[in-house]
Amino acid sequence: MLVDQQKIYQDLKDLYSSFSDEMYSLLATDSYSRIRRAIGLVMQKFENNDHPLAYTGKLVMYIQAKVALNNLRLTSQQEQLIKSLTESTKRIHLSYVYLSPIDSSEQFV
Repeated sequence: MLVDQQKIYQDLKDLYSSFSDEMYSLLATDSYSRIRRAIGLVMQKFENNDHPLAYTGKLVMYIQAKVALNNLRLTSQQEQLIKSLTESTKRIHLSYVYLSPIDSSEQFV
């Protein structure tokens, strides 16, 4: 299976940017800023070539857990980007990433 890392990185950049809208700062919720921070940390994994695809797969699970546990709303664009990332990383082996609670952003540090 050939994975287009450039497309995955671009999807991450778009997802990161989508969380910077004024709407999220008006909501003043820490959950959205934690998601944005986690996306930024995974983008650094790409820049450092530190198992970026595995961390992207873990990020998708993290975002889905945060959304479910905190009853967060995502835009249709964000949902589409997450769906694209899910499809791109669904066959990636996650044994290289640190296992911690699924809703902890510490797993991306």
